[in-house]
Amino acid sequence: MKKIFLYACFVPLIAFSFPQPSFPQENQLGHVTFCSGDTGIKRAKEDVWQKVERNMPVYYGDTISTREDSVVEIALVDKGSFKIHSNTQVALNTIISPVERRNSFLLFFGRLRIKLGKYVSRSKGYEIQTPTIIAGVRGTELGIGSYDDGTTLVHVTSGMVTVDNEADRKTLSSNQGTTLSLHEREIKTELDFKPDWDKSQRDSRQRLFSDGEKYGSTVQSEIYKRKDHLKDLIEKANQVARDKERYLSLAAEAQEKGDDLEYESCMSEANALNEKIKELNRQIAFYGRRLECHFGLFYHYGYLARHPEYSKDFMGKEFILKELDNIDMIHAEFNAMIEEGLKMSMEDMEDLMDEMKEKVQRFKK
Repeated sequence: MKKIFLYACFVPLIAFSFPQPSFPQENQLGHVTFCSGDTGIKRAKEDVWQKVERNMPVYYGDTISTREDSVVEIALVDKGSFKIHSNTQVALNTIISPVERRNSFLLFFGRLRIKLGKYVSRSKGYEIQTPTIIAGVRGTELGIGSYDDGTTLVHVTSGMVTVDNEADRKTLSSNQGTTLSLHEREIKTELDFKPDWDKSQRDSRQRLFSDGEKYGSTVQSEIYKRKDHLKDLIEKANQVARDKERYLSLAAEAQEKGDDLEYESCMSEANALNEKIKELNRQIAFYGRRLECHFGLFYHYGYLARHPEYSKDFMGKEFILKELDNIDMIHAEFNAMIEEGLKMSMEDMEDLMDEMKEKVQRFKK
C-alpha cells in the first residue's frame, strides 16, 4: 500500500511532529524568485527549519514562515505566482486525497498575494484555506489575509473567487471583497473593496491580546468539534471498506463456482461501495485540512503566549499555555486518524477493481 498524503504544520519554537509522506522530487510546486528578512522553510520529511534562499525549489508539503519585515515570492511551475508577506505561515498542498485534482494552501495566519492564469484553473484547481474560510481560486489575482483573532479578508483584483465558510457561499468578482470573523455566518460582499491590510492586522492582534481566553476557547472548541466529526467519517469509511471487501470475497467465491450472475451482482455492489469510499476519502481530506488550519492558529497563539515580548501584553495567555498540552494530544490523535482514514490510496483501489474486472472478462471467455 502507498503511504498517504499527510503534511506537518509547524510553528517555530513549538515542537510537534507527525508521520510524513514520501513525495518524489519531481513533485515540485515552484521555486523562490525573491526573499528577504527572517524567513524559514520546513520540508515535508524534515523536522528542522532552514532559511529560504533565492532559486530554492519548493515542493508539495513544504511549510513556509516569515517574520517581521520579511517576504518570500514564489513562481509556480504552472505559470502562477504567489507572495508571502511578513508574519505569515502557510503549508503547501497538505492532506490531499488521491481523488482530488487540486492544490491546497493552508494559511494559518498572515497574508498572501496570489496570481493564477486561466490555464492553471482548468488544469488543476487551487484552494486557499484559513481557519475561517475556503477560497476556491480560478483564473484569478487576489489578496487574502488571515489574522490573529481569526478574521479573514479576501480582495479580488481580477477574475473570480468562491468564498465558503461552511455556512454560506459567495462568488466574488473583480474589485470585490469580504471581511469575515470566526463567529460570522453570512458572507457579505463589498463592492469596490479597498482593504487596509496593515490596520486589519494590528486591530486583530489587539483584539486577541485583549481577551486571549475568548479567542483561544473559540479555536479550541472548533478543534474538538471537527476532531469528533472526522472520527465519525473515518469509522464510516472503515465500515464501508469492510463491506466492500466482503463483496469482493463473495465475487471470488462465485467466480470459482462458475456463477456468472452472482459474480456480476457482487462486483456491482463492490463498485458502488468503492465510489462511497472515494467520496468519504474526499470528505476526510477536506475536514482534515479544516482541522489543520485550527491547529495552526492555536499553535500560533502558543508562540505568542511564550514570546518574551508579545506575552507581556497578552491577556488570557494562561488559558492558552494551559491548553497547549491538550491540543498536542489531540493533534497526535488527529495524525493517527488521518493515516487510518486515508490508508488505502485511490490508485490501490482502482488497481484492485481493474484486476477484478479482468478476471470477469477471462471468466466470461
